[in-house]
Amino acid sequence: MEILGIVIGMPLGIIASLVAWWILTHGLVPKIKYGPFLSKVKLDGQDNYKYRIGIRNVGNRDMIDVEIIFELIIKGFDKDVPQNTSYIQLKLNKPRLPKIKKKNQWALTINTKELPNSLLPKYKNCNLEDLLKIENAKARVITFGYDKYSGTRKVFESQQYTVDNIEEKFFEKRYYEE
Repeated sequence: MEILGIVIGMPLGIIASLVAWWILTHGLVPKIKYGPFLSKVKLDGQDNYKYRIGIRNVGNRDMIDVEIIFELIIKGFDKDVPQNTSYIQLKLNKPRLPKIKKKNQWALTINTKELPNSLLPKYKNCNLEDLLKIENAKARVITFGYDKYSGTRKVFESQQYTVDNIEEKFFEKRYYEE
């Protein structure tokens, strides 16, 4: 009878552990959703625009120690090795956030005034639309952070944005609904 208990108990214990693991790592976790477009907002009294990305934690827990990267992805940008893809980071106004609470959303501004050396001097006075018009250029957002309770590190990646994904409007909660 003891052997029967072991034969039944061990698989049930393993299955119960796997179910608990799956719930903790896939169900009760932060989940980042990105805006479906890049926002273009006209600055008051100026001809300039600011460009923003939208991020919302649609998950069930807070995400802490959050790092956000916005990068251009350009295949063939390096003329010496045209088959390579270049990943060029652009600065954000808040690349690190202490916390993104569950159900909170942020709009972060993309800095096109302080471009990395790889884009200078040719693209010095360009806006985001000009940069995304470079042949084969796309952009994406990558977010790293930790689940507040379990400490599990999570990584989220947005869709790839093109110049056609820039819209002159603000982010609204409805853009993040599933």
